[in-house]
Amino acid sequence: MSLLAGCGGFCGECANYLGDKQPRCPGCAVAGGRPFWGECGVYACFSSRRLDHCGLCGDFPCEKLINQFDPNNPEGQRNAVFRAGILANRAHNGDKKTLTLIEKLGKPP
Repeated sequence: MSLLAGCGGFCGECANYLGDKQPRCPGCAVAGGRPFWGECGVYACFSSRRLDHCGLCGDFPCEKLINQFDPNNPEGQRNAVFRAGILANRAHNGDKKTLTLIEKLGKPP
């Protein structure tokens, strides 16, 4: 499974994915867009369009993606914009180069 989520998130730094926090999350692709916190509208959108991720969508970046964040996280909106940048890079350079970029940048917000 790719550690890159379709919304631009990176499972490799997620405490729920890594098992450091409960409930454990298997990742978006495995969970079918239904992670531990509920159903993800972003996942439903790109998968209904038969896309691997939002960066491949003709409507990218859209309000649905940019407004998908935890409202209890003070960095939530900033994280959503960061994810959009990751998706733009992923669409242009592919998964391998995007993972290399994430490693270079360190822990995503």
